[in-house]
Amino acid sequence: MNFSKRNLVIFSLVLLLVTPTLGVLAQEDGAEQQSGQQGQPTVLATVNGSEITDQQLSQRTQVYQIIMTLSRQFRSFAQFLMTSEAGNTFLTEYRKYMLENLIEQELQLQKMDELGIEVNDEEIQEQIDNIIENNDQFEDEKSLEDYLKNNQNMSLDDLKASIRQNLRQQKLREEVTGQVEVTEEEITSFYEQNKQNYTDDEGNVKPLEEVRDQIEGTIRNQKGNEAWTNWLEEVKEEASIEKNLENL
Repeated sequence: MNFSKRNLVIFSLVLLLVTPTLGVLAQEDGAEQQSGQQGQPTVLATVNGSEITDQQLSQRTQVYQIIMTLSRQFRSFAQFLMTSEAGNTFLTEYRKYMLENLIEQELQLQKMDELGIEVNDEEIQEQIDNIIENNDQFEDEKSLEDYLKNNQNMSLDDLKASIRQNLRQQKLREEVTGQVEVTEEEITSFYEQNKQNYTDDEGNVKPLEEVRDQIEGTIRNQKGNEAWTNWLEEVKEEASIEKNLENL
């Protein structure tokens, strides 16, 4: 596995999906104040007894941040989302979608704990080192830490925690899809059906032997994705899941 490429993907996901912003923090403060008045957060779902709250969903959806960004660039669309019935319905459906995402994440966390899937500090440090080595912006760990603090409002420990979680999920996926096999018949059939995609600079179809590994990788990825989707659906069917959608 190419650790450098994997590392850059992880780093991008961390910055896009995990980093809190001032808008999100303001929303969280509002949610906490409301929850404080009510005594406790509103439970939107339970997954095998584990609760998912409105605060967790707000952090994941980042609706406030989205609206603020849209209001600066697409004011009419932001007004549509905030003031119209159709816009309200759209946001509700988005929250339902992200709640489902949180439910699946919780199921994965439970499975990782059940299987004893862990990530050690050396694996995390390897990812940190790769981030620095593959980005000219960072000279050392201190410069990465300063960037996170000044530009992403997160600490190096936050990044390490996110990397740990991503690597755990990656190991779970490998556990689920590790038994996927690709037969010679599948490779040959795929090649015959997609020859037009395997040509040289002059337009000549490359022989199977030249593209065998590429085709095998493509098929393995397709079968792996299918195995992962089927596994996740089975886990969801076996789990005890209760949703309180009326609280959305």
